Amino acid sequence: MRVSNKNSLTATELIDWLNDEGVIELDWDFPEDGDLAAAGLDSTAVVQLVAAIHDRFDIELEPKDLTRENLATPTSLAAYIAERVS
Repeated sequence: MRVSNKNSLTATELIDWLNDEGVIELDWDFPEDGDLAAAGLDSTAVVQLVAAIHDRFDIELEPKDLTRENLATPTSLAAYIAERVS
C-alpha cells in the first residue's frame, strides 16, 4: 500500500496498512469506527503494531501509550499516530 504522506494515514489507509503489515486481518469494509479489540487486536498483535509503527513512523511507543482509547478504532489509532508525528 502506498500513501501520499508518510507521516499520516486516514482511518481507511490505516486499515489497509494493518492488513499489509500482518498486524491484524480486517475485512476490506471494516468500519473506520470498528472495534479493533473485537476484531482481533490482542496482545500479540499489539506487539506487532508497536514494531510496525516504529518502522513506519519512527515513533517509540511506551506502555502508557497503549491505551484502550488510542487503540480502540482505526480512527482513534490514526489520530494518535498523527498527533505523535506532528
